[in-house]
Amino acid sequence: MADWFLGGAPENMGEFVGWELTKVDGHFAGRNIESVAGTRPNLTRLSRVGLDVDPENLAGYQRVVDRLGAFDELGPAPGSWAAAVGLHHAMQERHPTEFVQALAGFRTLIIGAEGAANLPGILRDAVVGLRSSVLPDAAAYLVESTERLGRRYAVARAMLNVGERPPEPTSTGETFSSSLKLMEDINIGLGAYLEPLVTSLSPHVWATTAPRAGGVIVLVFGKAVPSRPLLDLDLLELSERSAHIAALDGVQDISPAAYRAAITWWVERLDLVFSQLTQPSNYVVDGQYHPPSAVERLLAFEQLCRSVQTIGSSRDGHARRLALFHTLDSLAGLNRTLTRDRATTLSKMEAVVADLERHLPSEVHPVLLPRAHAAVEALRDVQDGFFMKSRLRDAGVMLPDKNGIDVRVPLATAAREWLAALRNSQHGMDKTPTARTRALLAAHTGALDPRITDLAWLALLEVLAHPELLVRRSR
Repeated sequence: MADWFLGGAPENMGEFVGWELTKVDGHFAGRNIESVAGTRPNLTRLSRVGLDVDPENLAGYQRVVDRLGAFDELGPAPGSWAAAVGLHHAMQERHPTEFVQALAGFRTLIIGAEGAANLPGILRDAVVGLRSSVLPDAAAYLVESTERLGRRYAVARAMLNVGERPPEPTSTGETFSSSLKLMEDINIGLGAYLEPLVTSLSPHVWATTAPRAGGVIVLVFGKAVPSRPLLDLDLLELSERSAHIAALDGVQDISPAAYRAAITWWVERLDLVFSQLTQPSNYVVDGQYHPPSAVERLLAFEQLCRSVQTIGSSRDGHARRLALFHTLDSLAGLNRTLTRDRATTLSKMEAVVADLERHLPSEVHPVLLPRAHAAVEALRDVQDGFFMKSRLRDAGVMLPDKNGIDVRVPLATAAREWLAALRNSQHGMDKTPTARTRALLAAHTGALDPRITDLAWLALLEVLAHPELLVRRSR
């Protein structure tokens, strides 16, 4: 892998961010130390807390104190603990038998705890409480976002102005704040990167996250559960255009072991993805490390994850569709071959799913692949929307070419082009529609399986399965 070059480097910078730096002709060449040594990056870590044999033993939860205690000074805002306790008690009184409300109460306590030393008791009560209700296989995990990962993101942000002007402080005195809030999840909770996982069987949910500075507590249920109580109503949802997402087949038959395997695989793959995203040799322009390119790509991956999160947690069909096209438009920022056309071509997405079936461990298939299969089926169904018999010919659609002459277009190609027209409508058809676009809109019913939005999930899954997609050549 190519080195990158920087005119100068502060003392101990390599150790600070985990880069191997070598001085060459007054400059520094460097790479991530894991790519040099061939070791795991160790940027994210997963550990089980609590004991199956004795979940009430507080010693089993001590790891969260050891790992998160160093971040206590970055703890919740003043008053958060009192508010969390009040909400927890209110939920216990009003909904003593409701699982979802109990879970929300425990999550609030975990987030609002003033220090890591308070977490063992809360986690013990949560695990024991969940196991005594409807979730006998519930377990707690800690996913750590290591300081090295946060430093790598911070260095790229801090160097945005290198060569132009030095970093300037905010009005409250922080110096290195460029784009800080856009990628805050790296240091607090990893929410953007973990929420897509726990909603992998949406509209069922099989875990919930509780973010803390330095990491996140994940309560894994050991089964997939409906996302809300039957009579839980929200007036705002009366204004939604519901996508009416049907439950995936077989979610009730997934074994508890599959969920444990899924979170293990996901965190391990995130570790590799973050290593590639923070590999300085991926951002070499004219022989020099180019921080803006690094920050832009870090943002692109976070936005991909957030869009997938929105799709997994929303029932609004329009919001899900907006997030889908945002995802497909941004994929090329990670790898130029990951185009929107590719992502909406049936044969290519069938090949991606087949590849995932080969490369993902078989034990995670029941948790991670159902939405991928559903997305491909929804893409196939787009072809069924072409209804005008006068335009249908031999598994194709007659559409005008650039000269206005009708030619036969394969159904899969017509479906891809119809989705592109739908995407363009979100931008107000900013380019004058062609005769072909108008013919597509006339020839199709407009019916769209809501699972089409899971193409975004499929895209994220492919990147996690193949972090090598993030390798870039020098420019």
